[in-house]
Amino acid sequence: MKNRVTVTIGGMEYHLLADDDPQYVKKTAELVDRKLREVHQGSANLSALTAAVMAALNIADDYYKAQAASDSLRSQIREYADEAASLRAELARLKRG
Repeated sequence: MKNRVTVTIGGMEYHLLADDDPQYVKKTAELVDRKLREVHQGSANLSALTAAVMAALNIADDYYKAQAASDSLRSQIREYADEAASLRAELARLKRG
């Protein structure tokens, strides 16, 4: 079921239809609004389009950095799991021998 959600981004109101939970949609819109305000505060003479593109670039940058950190953590977890399995096998071998 589609939810009708009203959000405000950059001082403009948008009416969205979303399958997601309305609180999630509002949280997402708040992030976009916050990034847009940060860009505007850094340079007030930007056009609305340029500010929106800059905000989108900032969000994409955050996304890719979080994805890289997540991949790194998954790799570390795999290494720890492999090490734990190796230690369990060694311990089992020692108990038998």
